[in-house]
Amino acid sequence: MASGSRSQYDLHRDRARAAIARQKEAAEHERMARLARDVEVLAMLASPGASLGTVASDVGLSKSMVAYIDRTARANFENAEQARAYLERHDA
Repeated sequence: MASGSRSQYDLHRDRARAAIARQKEAAEHERMARLARDVEVLAMLASPGASLGTVASDVGLSKSMVAYIDRTARANFENAEQARAYLERHDA
């Protein structure tokens, strides 16, 4: 190996590290997008006259997915306002 040149191993290591960093960033973006979705679905469900079926139809999800969001999001937040405040604090 010539002096000062990087080995193939070093190049692959650096590329792998960069890919891992991109993967972590993408996972965080996905998590925040899911949280934003959950907040909006909770807000829709809290609207007068809303049902699992109408919300599911309006956002293109299954009723079981909307029910799952309702169950799991409510376990994390007491209400939609609390969820929105969380999003604002975390720049989502």
